[in-house]
Amino acid sequence: MLQAIDQPNKLRRVLFVDDSRLMRYAGSKFLYGHCDIALAGDGREAWRMLNRDDQIDLVFTDLMMPVMDGHELLRRIRRSSDQRIRQLPVLVVTGDDESRARKQALEDGASDFIAKPFTPDDLRHALTPKNRSKWQSRPNLHGLPSEPETRPSTPGPFQQPEEPAGYCHRLAQTISFHQRRQLELSLLHVQFQGYRQLDHRFGRHWADAVMRNIDRILVEELRDEDSVHRTADDLFSVILMATGRQDARILTRRLRERLVGTRMHFSSMEVPIDVRFAVQFPNLDKEDDPEILFDEALRLVYWRVSGEGAVQHGPTDG
Repeated sequence: MLQAIDQPNKLRRVLFVDDSRLMRYAGSKFLYGHCDIALAGDGREAWRMLNRDDQIDLVFTDLMMPVMDGHELLRRIRRSSDQRIRQLPVLVVTGDDESRARKQALEDGASDFIAKPFTPDDLRHALTPKNRSKWQSRPNLHGLPSEPETRPSTPGPFQQPEEPAGYCHRLAQTISFHQRRQLELSLLHVQFQGYRQLDHRFGRHWADAVMRNIDRILVEELRDEDSVHRTADDLFSVILMATGRQDARILTRRLRERLVGTRMHFSSMEVPIDVRFAVQFPNLDKEDDPEILFDEALRLVYWRVSGEGAVQHGPTDG
């Protein structure tokens, strides 16, 4: 007689809680095949399921729900007498404009946040540890200047653009570091060309959702010492430490393959991705002014269009 045996690759069991039928459908569709998903329409139903089903090891929950909202669900989970329930990671799915609700959710015990509107990758990213790909052709560096703020290991609510002055300050530190050690340096700029149209037609939160996913792709392709800065609503500026022209072009080609001509899938629509790249190679034999470099980058991205409409080599190229 055949007996069942444990599956070493058994999918983790996840509870997705939302009063919207559309959101529950999107959650189950996006996570299908990546986990064993259970659905609940409000906090009370979710609480009952958590007490009955000891296989659930991750919870996604909305905050604004009837009967029992996400805040009360969080409080019950964190105060549970059952250690298994009390220690469950709980990811709150919320809009970027709900800052007060997010603050309260943190006080209630939220583990992290996923911003609405979400893509399949937003949800799937929470299921497994983050693994960045490394550039094998470039050496691992030590003694690099530390970033002003450490990039979180788990993305929280998406940050709004920083002042260009912050990027320029970081760039000035980096140029000085590379000059002292006679290292090559490259700067990559990635512009989402559909940002304004998406913002105008559907609202900023949709445009920022696309930027959030572009940011994730950039982080996956970079090393820890490279830094990503959102220098405008539709623009990322990336400082590529100890990176020569060949490696910068290889990275740009790889990003083109992942981004250009693709579509991002949300619960209610698909968004075509149209991006433009610009690459600068500062001349470290002279004192390049970071603000001038950034102004030149803006001209490259917004004003100059190449034959391919893709890679532009900065004013110091050649």
